[in-house]
Amino acid sequence: MSYRYLLGGILFSSLLACTSHTGSVSDSKFQIVVDPSTPKEILAPWLFYAGSRAHWMEKKFFEQNPGVTSYQYTFMEEVEARKRCAHLWREVRVKDGLTNRYLDDLVTVLDANFLEEYTWTYFRSDDWRQPNDLRLAEFDRWRSMNLQGHKPETRAVSQFIERQ
Repeated sequence: MSYRYLLGGILFSSLLACTSHTGSVSDSKFQIVVDPSTPKEILAPWLFYAGSRAHWMEKKFFEQNPGVTSYQYTFMEEVEARKRCAHLWREVRVKDGLTNRYLDDLVTVLDANFLEEYTWTYFRSDDWRQPNDLRLAEFDRWRSMNLQGHKPETRAVSQFIERQ
């Protein structure tokens, strides 16, 4: 695998940590935690996933919700993070000829235009409100043919560092 992608992922994540906003977490710090069993060949897409989540936690959530003073994990945050992960994986696998069952499935979902339905079905949080335009019945039919044996994964997360 090209280390350009790995370095790009690390730089992307580092730059996100430098952003600020006017919400209540402006002085908070984040850390990206990666599952230690993650193969190095798939590390860059997962760093992009976690970096995207960090960006939402620190800035984008507050831009989309002016006046709100505390961060809340959102459906669109998760969709966008998985989309970034899939886009980077698509580039990596084409360039380096790699395969990974989960990430290959994620690209297939993205290409079929079911990422929102996929995210809702596999990663839904009790705090989320269901968007009206989800095509869940259509997605269920599609996934029964295209995602047989699929196991959802999250190999990296972005989280606040507790102040002591």
